[in-house]
Amino acid sequence: MSPESVGIDDSQDVLYRLVDRESGEVLIAAEDLLDYFMEEDREPPETVTFVRAHQVGRARRKTEWAVLQVVDRQGARIGAYDIGRVSAAFRPESVQSGEDRPDLDYSFLGYTCEYPRAGEIWRQWATRRPVEPGEWARYPSDWHESWMHVVQTAWFDSGRNATRYETGGTAVIDGSGFTTRDGFYCALGEAVNGPGGYFGWNRDALFDCLRTMRRDGAAPFRLVWRNFAASCEVLGSDFTESVVSLFEECGVETERS
Repeated sequence: MSPESVGIDDSQDVLYRLVDRESGEVLIAAEDLLDYFMEEDREPPETVTFVRAHQVGRARRKTEWAVLQVVDRQGARIGAYDIGRVSAAFRPESVQSGEDRPDLDYSFLGYTCEYPRAGEIWRQWATRRPVEPGEWARYPSDWHESWMHVVQTAWFDSGRNATRYETGGTAVIDGSGFTTRDGFYCALGEAVNGPGGYFGWNRDALFDCLRTMRRDGAAPFRLVWRNFAASCEVLGSDFTESVVSLFEECGVETERS
């Protein structure tokens, strides 16, 4: 079996598609991805493995600019990564084995995503995006940075801006529900824009959201920060006070309890 003979399969198991940005051609679709979501200090792999490939484009095995799409169970795009130049590096043993869906390798020229839990979180989002408050908090705290990465990537890939979209006049966060700054931004994004919502992932990004909100004419809201003392203890009072000052500077009334 040659690489080109792997046929199209619209199975709901597909989670990733590698697409040529210029033509829109799907080079490969697969159920999983190995060696792409990695720890920051790990040596980049020579290739990224597409697990159980459903499709390989007939026209080419490389492109000068590829986009890695994350898709949901209906095949709709929910996130994307600009990869740049890629080339196929098929495993001879997989191609020759007669498997309908072999594992196939592509060279990403050392490009990886430094959020190690993002792949697992994308898999959940592909089945069902967050609809209940606090879904992010069910994960260990060391997953929250990856959760925020998925939130931010999905948010902007959907065409939304860094602003406020909810209509409620009060956003409430509870300082007893997070122990890291990543957790704070998970809680804040949800409080302002609902489950899976984004409202900054660091102080600069928060300022962009507040500034965009004012520029777009979005109504100011009121922030209630419960258990503020607990947040000061785990996040540092310098951080918490600077965030409150930023909100107030941008016209957001704050209440700390």
